[in-house]
Amino acid sequence: MWWLWPMVLFLAACARPDTLPPQVGLTEPQGGGVAPGKSLLAQGYAFDPSGVVSVRVNGKEVLPEGERGKRLVHLRFRLQAPSSGQVEVRLEAEDALGNRAERRLPLTLDATPPKIRVDRVEREGGLLRAYGVVEDNVGVERVSLREGGRWVPLSLPKGTSVAFVVETRPGASLVAVDAAGNRAVRALP
Repeated sequence: MWWLWPMVLFLAACARPDTLPPQVGLTEPQGGGVAPGKSLLAQGYAFDPSGVVSVRVNGKEVLPEGERGKRLVHLRFRLQAPSSGQVEVRLEAEDALGNRAERRLPLTLDATPPKIRVDRVEREGGLLRAYGVVEDNVGVERVSLREGGRWVPLSLPKGTSVAFVVETRPGASLVAVDAAGNRAVRALP
């Protein structure tokens, strides 16, 4: 067994100390779009092999006590967007060894609701089929069809320009929501 000691000492000498800062980022809001003056739920993460002990957003601690020391932590916190001006989120993270990271993320103030454009309507019996596009400068999050009191979400990709085809009865409406939470409604003829 004495021959194992040189191997253990060699391997211990090869271990590198953690000198890198934690990685930190936001996953929500998607597209960085924020409606002016609104409160929104933001989500993100922090990672460090030594364990994350602190995460601050604009100087305020957001890491729950039960998450301290974990290598990967998921974050949820509220942001209040100003009604005008630039919006920047400052994320700061610290690992168990005192390494610190700071990241500044700009958010886009988006007060403009998406535009719902109906290009063509075909009628067949008591149904109508509408073709069109929903556009938004930051990104279309979701589109739903409202038929009376019933809401039907459309299975569409997210993006700044989203094409749709819907088949419904007259009197229905399309409702589009962008990445910042702005909403637009368009009645179908």
